[in-house]
Formats: sequence, structure tokens, C-alpha cells
Amino acid sequence: MARLLSCFGCFPCFRSQPPVTTELGPVQDSGKTNPLIANSVHNSLTVSRQSPASSSLESHQDAMSATQSPDLAEEHVLCTACHSAASNSDLLPTLKKGTENFRSYASLSELKLSSLSGCHLCSLLFGVLRGSDIGSGSVQVSLFVSRSGGAWLKVGILNPGETREKIMGELSVFRNLEGRLDNPPEPASPFMFPDPSIYRNARLSKSLSHDVSAALAREWLRQCVTSHKDCALAANLGTSNHGYPTRLIQVTGDENLNLRLVLTENFSKSKPPYLTLSHCWGAAKILRLLLDNLADFQHQIPFNQLPPTFREAARVTRQLGHTHIWIDSLCIIQDSKADWRDESKIMGDIYANSVCTISALTALSSVQGCFAEKSPDGKENTPRNPLAFRICHLPHGLHVDCHQRLDTFLQIDRSPLPLHTRAWVLQERILGPRTVYYGTWGLAWECVECLATESKPWGEVGRFSPKADFLRECIRASSSSSSGGDSSTALFSAWRAVRAAYTGCQLTYFDDRLVAVSSLIQRIERLTSWKNLWGMWEDKLLDELLWFTDAPSDRPHTREYLAPTWSWAGLEGRVFEEMALMPRVGPSGEDLLPEWIGKVVETGMDEKGRGYVRLRGAVKRVMRRRDGSGGGLVDRDRGGDHAVASWAADTVEDSKRPLGIITGQQEGLCCLLLARNADENPDQVLDLGLVIRQNASGEAVRIGRFWQARGDTRPLFPAEIRESDMEDVLVI
Repeated sequence: MARLLSCFGCFPCFRSQPPVTTELGPVQDSGKTNPLIANSVHNSLTVSRQSPASSSLESHQDAMSATQSPDLAEEHVLCTACHSAASNSDLLPTLKKGTENFRSYASLSELKLSSLSGCHLCSLLFGVLRGSDIGSGSVQVSLFVSRSGGAWLKVGILNPGETREKIMGELSVFRNLEGRLDNPPEPASPFMFPDPSIYRNARLSKSLSHDVSAALAREWLRQCVTSHKDCALAANLGTSNHGYPTRLIQVTGDENLNLRLVLTENFSKSKPPYLTLSHCWGAAKILRLLLDNLADFQHQIPFNQLPPTFREAARVTRQLGHTHIWIDSLCIIQDSKADWRDESKIMGDIYANSVCTISALTALSSVQGCFAEKSPDGKENTPRNPLAFRICHLPHGLHVDCHQRLDTFLQIDRSPLPLHTRAWVLQERILGPRTVYYGTWGLAWECVECLATESKPWGEVGRFSPKADFLRECIRASSSSSSGGDSSTALFSAWRAVRAAYTGCQLTYFDDRLVAVSSLIQRIERLTSWKNLWGMWEDKLLDELLWFTDAPSDRPHTREYLAPTWSWAGLEGRVFEEMALMPRVGPSGEDLLPEWIGKVVETGMDEKGRGYVRLRGAVKRVMRRRDGSGGGLVDRDRGGDHAVASWAADTVEDSKRPLGIITGQQEGLCCLLLARNADENPDQVLDLGLVIRQNASGEAVRIGRFWQARGDTRPLFPAEIRESDMEDVLVI
């Protein structure tokens, strides 16, 4: 217990620190200084001010700047217990092989309190457990050093009645900083900082609401608007002729903000620039624009009745030097179907026409706020602790790195953050030329030319950025259109990548499956002469028909007709294209192109309002295997149990139809051959097509896709397709 008490004894020692409110209550500063505590703090500060290696100069400068403002955290300060544990460790001085108990906390609350009081190492340890529900267990930290000299602080939870802790994560301990610190900006970096304190201070900001954070966001925006050529071209793609908002929120004031709704048709002169907000709605009941309060909102919107996300977005609007912002639930009349229908059609253009989008990246709902300082229910304060993302110096010339930090993919552990799991958000993210992100992991930036974070503020070219990938191809398509060139193949590939990302996101209402991506479709239609049919491009329809999902899923019931069975839009799940049909290069450098067997005869809508496509292709009647495996299809005319074609059902229902009850004859299953891929080995050529179910009237529905290598012993289709093998099939 001596260690625990000494840790608690260090709380008041951080001079010039205001009282910190935690779940255990405020930490009181009596104004008196305990000489024993003062002496231990002096030792801790001495540790934090050890002469850093030359490679850590920037990090040391960051720490020195922290002492200049109460808005900034101070790095490398250790509480008494952490300083003692590191100084008295048997393993740390030489990093010899072994394991030792480093230190412990009676509860997660104790660790949290110490981190909020300014201990850098406690902040890193708490970062490992942030968001974990560990109940009444204690926190155990052990030091592990391998034979090769690698070292880690392992963070575990020991629950009452148990003898072994559960390891929750670890922090890397190392001596050499080379490769650990961010590389300084290159001359060709997307962002340049003549004043490095802009990003150094932002890294240590105790709240994203502080101006030291806003200064970094402002600088990103300023440099992008004035210097990024591709971003300017992307912004010009969304001209105000398409989709300028019907209403905007006007934000005035600085400390005390005033908000009111303005009708853009009343602007007598030029239309003002504006920002947009992208956020997760969540289930919370919030103040919205309704028919009843439309007139009141034009006079004043009650600021204090707005959810935290909206209030903070308004504050960011002023910090970025703007006076207008578009927020969906405050600018679209929520109880008017007509207004929602009209505004939703141009929603993507509204984002495209904005100067910049403010995104609440980690908030699960509008009550959590942009600055991520509220719990998911909005009831508890969760102060930002920037030390959780910064390398900490230890005695013996050692350092500890953080558990996780936001990468320039805008992911944590290769997983998207909450905002980017929502389907509606994808077109907001892509079509807006610039986005500044606020969230638990700090500030981030995304534009056509780069992605940037607090740890890499100078930015790097956006790899796997849907915004950059799509808008660059739109820029090329726009340029090709005016010059007579052809960039359709690249734009089609960009669309497929967008579709895969979009269909992996979540929708509250499946009825929105098409409307939530309609603005991206409209953008392509404007740039090309293509026509879209229920999410499918008519000009490339044969290719489009061979989509598939990663696993059988469901066709949810919708209030109105959504899409035909041959469109991906009516099916849940992530949608992919058939990679086997991609052009290939042969052994002599020749192009190997797929052979298209099928033809699109006609598309349209029948008298019932259903979309249809009339296809002409080779058709074989098939049935499922009788052994009950369901893994293959056999030629119904030949019979036998030998599986001659592999297939994947679109829906769970079709993948599990009971065999022996529904026979091939009753099901009316057919394989419709559409294409053969290209391969230098004839045996490796694949037959590819749709599995359809026909009824007595000749109408068919898609239930899946099939594939078969030509080298199989019993191929469904002959090597040479004759006209007598071809049939017309109507698929609805």
C-alpha cells in the first residue's frame, strides 16, 4: 500500500494546475505545499528534464512549450509512484531479460485520477484501458524484457477472487528514439509550418475547443484553400448551380454565440461561403427544425437547447473564420416529407459546395460533441488527455510509446471510427472538398491532396482515401470531357471502390440504400453520358451484373419498391466486382481480354413498376446436388451427383433451401452464361454467369452467381457457344 499512498500523495504536487474534476470528485489544492511532496516533485521534474537525445529535440521542445500556457499539458512529468517504480526497477537500467511487477492501482478510477493530475506515464497506461469496463478489478502493470532486449509494460486487470490478471494491452519501452519520432516535413510536404509551435501546441492541447487546436485547423484550411491545386479543381466540380442550400445557420458572436436560420433565396448579393457538419445522429431526441418552429428559428435558434455536437460545430465555424454552417436536422424541415425529398436529392451537392466539412469522427450521437469530451450518453465529462498519445521519457535514458494513435488512414487498428461506419456519411466525406475531423484521437484533416493528423501535421498523400481516389478521377473525367479524351475505365474503377466501401456501412433505414449514395451517382452522370439503373450503370451492365457479396445475406422488406433482384441495391452486405474479368497481360505482353457471351437486349420498367433486364445468353437447366451439401450445381438433363459448377447464393434463404423437398425440377434453376475470362492456360478459363429461378410465365429472378473452370471434367457449357444454345431471359 505504500506505493499507492505515495501515488495519491503526489496529486496536489503539480503546481499551477487548476482543480481537476473526475468521477471521484474534484482534486482540491489547499494552497499549502508539503515539503516532502515538493521534494519528490522536484525529482520527477528533474527526470523529465534530463538532456534528451538529439533525435528527441522536437519532443523536448514540445514539452518546454507546454509550460507557457494553462491550455497545454506538460510532457514527461511523473507522479511519485511512477518515478519510484522506474528509478528502482532491476530490469530497466540494463534491459536484462526478466519479468517484474512494475506498479499497481487499486482501481481504474485511481489510474484515471493520476492521469488527469498530470502524470505522463499514468496517462499512457490509462490510454490502454480507455473505454474498457473492468468492473471492480485492480490494475496491474508488469515489466517484461525479452532475451533480445525488447521491453514492454503489460497492463492487466486482476478481478476479485482471481490469482492471474487478464492482459488488456501493452506499451513499448525502448532506448533509441530513431524511427519513433515523426519525420520532419520534406520540402514537398502538402503543409509547411514556418511556425512549428502551431502543431506542437495543438498536440498538447487539453481541449479541442481551445484556440491552440483551432490554430492548427485554421492553418490546414488556409493552406489548402490557397495552395492545393487539386483541391481547388475538386471544389469547382461542385458549382453553386447545383445544390446550394435552401437554408443555412448564421453564426455570429465569439464567446456568446448567436444562431439563426436564414433563407438563402433572400441573399440579395453573392451567396456566402459556408461550412457543413457531418455527424452520427444516434437515438437521442434533439432540437430539430419543424414546421412549427420554422418562423422562430429565423429569429433565433436557442443555443443552449442544442446538443453538444451542434453547439461545438457552431464554435468551430467561428474559430475557422466563417459565419454560416449547414446542419441537416436544423436546415431540413424534419416533419415535411416534401422538403426532405427535395433537400435529400441535393445533399451531396450541399457538401460539395461547402468550403470545408466539420466531422465529429468518434461521437456515437449528437450528445457526445465534436470535441469528444462527453460520454456516449452525454452525462459524464471525459476530458481530453493529449499525453496519452505522446512518447514519455523515463529514467535511465528510456522512453515509453503510446498504445495507439490515429493513423493517416483515419483508422485505429485498421478499423474505421464510428462516423465512417455510417452509409449516409460516405458521400458527405467524398464530395466535400475538405474535411477537418474532431474526436477522441485529436484533430485530423482530409482533402484531395493529403491526409494529416496531429502526429503528422504536414500531411502525406492520401493512400486509400475515398475522397482523394474518387475526386481525382472526377477531375480527370472533367478534363477528358473538355479535351475529348477517355477516362471512363478509371472512373468506373473508382465507383466500384466507392460501392464496396458504401455497402459495408450501416443504414438505419434500408429504404435509403439508393438515396444515400445518389449524389455520387449524380456526380458521375454529370461527368459522363452514363445512365444509372437502380445503382447499376447501363453502359456497363453485363459487367455490373456479376457483382457478389462476401456472404449470403438478406433482402429486407421496404415500404416501397427498391430495386430488381439483378441489382445489388436490394441486398444487404458488402458488394464486390468480379475480379476474374479484369484485363490481363499475356506471356508475350499481349492483352488478354474477357469474352462476353451474353448480351443486354432491353432494360425498362414493367406495368407493376418493377425494373427488368432482358438478357440473351447460353442457358442450362440445373439442380442442386442431391447429397445435401448444397455446394454445387449439376446439369439437370445429365443427372448424377457430380457437382459441375460452383455457385454462391445471394440470400441466406436460398443458400439453405432444404434439398429433397424442393427438387431441381420444382425450383426452375438455370445457369445463365454471361462471360469467360481470359487466361493463357485454356483449362484455367472460367465460365461466369448468373443463377436464376424461372417461373411458369418465363420471368426469372437472380438468386446468385456461378463459376466453373473449363478444365473441369464435366463443364456445363460447350467450348463453342452456338446460336442454338442462346435464349432470351427476362430477369426482374
